[in-house]
Amino acid sequence: MALDAADNDPVRLWTHVATALARAGCRIDDDVAGLAASHRTQILTSVLPKIINSFGRLPRPIVIVLDDFHLIRAGLCREQIEFLIEHVPQSVRMVIITRADPALRIGRLRVSGQLAEIRADRLSFDAAEASSLLAVEGVRLSDTSVQELVGRTEGWPAALYLATLSLAGREDPDAFVHRFSGDNRFIGEYLTEEVLGRHPAAVREFIISSALFERMCAPLCDYVLERSDSRMILQDLERSNLFLLPLDAERQWFRFHHLFAAVARSELEVGDAQRVRRLHDRAADWFAEHGFADEAIRHAIAAGSSTRASLLVQANWVRYVDAGREATVDHWLQAIQALQAAEAQADPSAVVTAAWMAVVTGDEPTLNHLLHALTRIGDYGPLPDGTTSVESAIALIRAMSGYGGPVDMLWSARRAVELETDGNSPSFAFANFALGHALYISGDLETATSVLPRAAYNSAATAIVKTFAFSVMAMAAREQGDEPRSAAYTAAAMKVVEDTSMQAMSQASPAFTVWGETQAAMGNLTGAMATLEHAFILRGTIPGLSPWPTIHHAIAMGRVATVAGDLPRAEQLLDEAAQVMSRFPDGMEAMRARLAAARAALRHRRSREPGVQALTGRELDILGLLQGSMNLSEIASELHLSRNTVKTHAQAVYRKLGASSRSQAVGLARQRALI
Repeated sequence: MALDAADNDPVRLWTHVATALARAGCRIDDDVAGLAASHRTQILTSVLPKIINSFGRLPRPIVIVLDDFHLIRAGLCREQIEFLIEHVPQSVRMVIITRADPALRIGRLRVSGQLAEIRADRLSFDAAEASSLLAVEGVRLSDTSVQELVGRTEGWPAALYLATLSLAGREDPDAFVHRFSGDNRFIGEYLTEEVLGRHPAAVREFIISSALFERMCAPLCDYVLERSDSRMILQDLERSNLFLLPLDAERQWFRFHHLFAAVARSELEVGDAQRVRRLHDRAADWFAEHGFADEAIRHAIAAGSSTRASLLVQANWVRYVDAGREATVDHWLQAIQALQAAEAQADPSAVVTAAWMAVVTGDEPTLNHLLHALTRIGDYGPLPDGTTSVESAIALIRAMSGYGGPVDMLWSARRAVELETDGNSPSFAFANFALGHALYISGDLETATSVLPRAAYNSAATAIVKTFAFSVMAMAAREQGDEPRSAAYTAAAMKVVEDTSMQAMSQASPAFTVWGETQAAMGNLTGAMATLEHAFILRGTIPGLSPWPTIHHAIAMGRVATVAGDLPRAEQLLDEAAQVMSRFPDGMEAMRARLAAARAALRHRRSREPGVQALTGRELDILGLLQGSMNLSEIASELHLSRNTVKTHAQAVYRKLGASSRSQAVGLARQRALI
């Protein structure tokens, strides 16, 4: 694998590793690319073990080569690679090629005998090897000149190869060798310039300008350099072995050797700075037009165009987040923020994207700060991601995040639906899901089930929104007593999860919530509790996410745990739901009713435990009032009963609970979740 700066995103890194392993015949049971996206925060524990386990099925030894490892600067990626190195079996060898010592714990590997190092001195050529290299290009030097060349280059293979290219065809190659001196860097620059100088001006200009790209193809070069002969030049350069490396079997994409490209690029950058910016701008145009968002954004940033980069990031963040590539979006935003440091005001597109990323990562304080900043921007739009305006983005974010509570969610969602009318936009699906969800929370199931399909069946909707929409539709149908329809919506939600390898993403938890309840309805309580426990764990992978899936799940799992007889777990879950719900004072009538029904079912199940006589409805009413400070006469007045009747019921409660006093009865009732 040839690494590049974009591989500092763990999802991208391990997707590429999995692809390389698959091409080498290493069969992995699961979709590792999808798992990496799903388990982006748990790659060490969830993804890498699957890769390591797959090595045991290899029919032959395998070597994994990571080239340009010095480009990996993200601590998380280095930690994951170190884990892989330490756990690969004997049949696997890891080779790291780097310009600097890798930031790994290599001392421990040395001591344990697990590390073999081949450093520059061992890679250097001797006189015989240098003579063989020169002979390939038909260069003949005297033994003295060969020794001198090896001495001046210190046997550095890249410099020797550049020297070979420079010497080819010269009438007096020995005299050329005597002319240059200096350290390796100077020699590399000198020889690169010599090689460039032997080409016609047009070809030299092509090489210097195209060194700007990390990878290149003929159409890209034609567009950026404003010429039409790039394919022919690339073919000629490859045939002449000018450090041009093909990146695919079809020889459509190429890159220069890093040494050669660095020197050529430095020559470009010391020239016309305005021209360099213009080339980066045109490269951003071409890559954006052809769907290469990552490279388009990198070139826009290199051109110093924070606005252009912000627009490109805003146009692509949904797709990257849906694929689990949040780290890449964060890197883009950090680079844009660095460009904007000297500017008075950030681009609105960048602020909107940052706000969405705060939702995705569960960073409520940052989200509140960004929303406050967005409210001061005023009328701005449409946005590149298809949202009609900043106002609409604010409404969508407030409705989707749910931090403001049901009243704010419902108002924001209705406003978003008013503003987002294009059914082909992801924002249309966002808005209709948000509205349907808010309606479900408020208890308006009929209207919710008429709105949610606009998101669930929308081809422009992201996988996450489809999953959410089908899950809420399943919850509503179950609450309406239509179990077959609920099961169908559950199956649709799970299909989206499986088709997009979301099984381990925290955003997939609603699908597992409704699937667990469906399993329980089918009588598979053991499977249901396992599924619901998986969903519970998923919600905990990113603390701070929208509280609503947590509330829905805690109530649903509490209901199933009650039926399954795990009453302590049911009580714990319903208490958690109540705690999260307590932050929202308004618009919670329907949610409180759902929680109350779940608690009532738990109390009923408690009353049926062996050795405990069931309390009647009137006895439960009186038991609830015994918690307070009212005396029996006051309780009788509250319930419109006589004092003697209340006394009789209270005595029956004490007897059934095995209590000898009012306080003991209340304590036992609380232990058994009867009140």
